[in-house]
Amino acid sequence: MAKSARPLSITILVVLILFYAVFVVAWDLVSPFEREYTQGPASAVFGLRVTGWSAQMMHGLQLLVALRLAYGLWTLQPWGWAFAMMTVGYILLSTTVWVTVYQEFHRIGFAFLNVVVANIVMLCTFPHREKFQ
Repeated sequence: MAKSARPLSITILVVLILFYAVFVVAWDLVSPFEREYTQGPASAVFGLRVTGWSAQMMHGLQLLVALRLAYGLWTLQPWGWAFAMMTVGYILLSTTVWVTVYQEFHRIGFAFLNVVVANIVMLCTFPHREKFQ
């Protein structure tokens, strides 16, 4: 049974994921920018900050995850849908931990952005979940 055409919202989401992978994760991997709380590479794992080589390894993992997610959504693989839902869960959990642990309420806009991103992923994929069969 042939799969139907990829919905426009999935195509847009894949383009956004690839933009994130190339211009945020890959760029931070090769040219880490300074942050107010550390010098050198920094990242977060389940909402907890990591720095140095641990951060660089996480950037590599984030890049692989983003590219794998983009491929799964682009090809409408069943695991692509599951991977997208796991990514949404991870974003929400990580953001909750980050806000709870660091309590940097002056940066709450970043947490809000993460919630918006999670909702965009849901809005783009959920209505087309039956296409991932």
